[in-house]
Amino acid sequence: MQNSDDIAFSHHLNVVQVADFFVQQDALRDEPDVTPMKLQKLLYLAQANYLASANERLFDEPVEAHAHGPVVHRAWQVFPGQQIIATQTTLDFASRADERLPLDVETFLGEVWSKYRDWSASQFRNLAHLQDPWKNHYRADAYRTQIPDDEMTHYFRQSVAASERVFHSNVVGIPAGFIESFDDDEAVAAFNRFMRA
Repeated sequence: MQNSDDIAFSHHLNVVQVADFFVQQDALRDEPDVTPMKLQKLLYLAQANYLASANERLFDEPVEAHAHGPVVHRAWQVFPGQQIIATQTTLDFASRADERLPLDVETFLGEVWSKYRDWSASQFRNLAHLQDPWKNHYRADAYRTQIPDDEMTHYFRQSVAASERVFHSNVVGIPAGFIESFDDDEAVAAFNRFMRA
């Protein structure tokens, strides 16, 4: 059995746990505004950034291309409708409280929330409609077409600026060409010492 300290990236979580995180963060605000549509876009951005950063799925459920952008069907079943979720009196997080998110995921989702919490659902929709993962898979005559993980991974790694992405805290960024710039053994040794520190 693997010790939790040995795991670099927690992965394959329940999407409802991830959705609960965003809804609970929104409930702490003076003016909550997370609707099911906004929640869906937060889930898409969390999954795509996690795939690109950790090379693992944050949650198991597929992301699908729907008319208003990416959707995770299981989360839509739990949080349907068009109303602000945090203001609904039927929320029961206590029944799912025993499923605590791993700390590395809470940290990652906190970064996603910080970056996107003030975006409106329509801003998210417009962003998603510009991105290839949705554009390449949405078909008006199709139902529940999945957006492949490898397309989200590739798009977010290659086409989304680093300043617009969210990275897992266990990822170390190395500028392009940095390693190739080493021209002697001492520089390589210094780099290796740095990486072990």
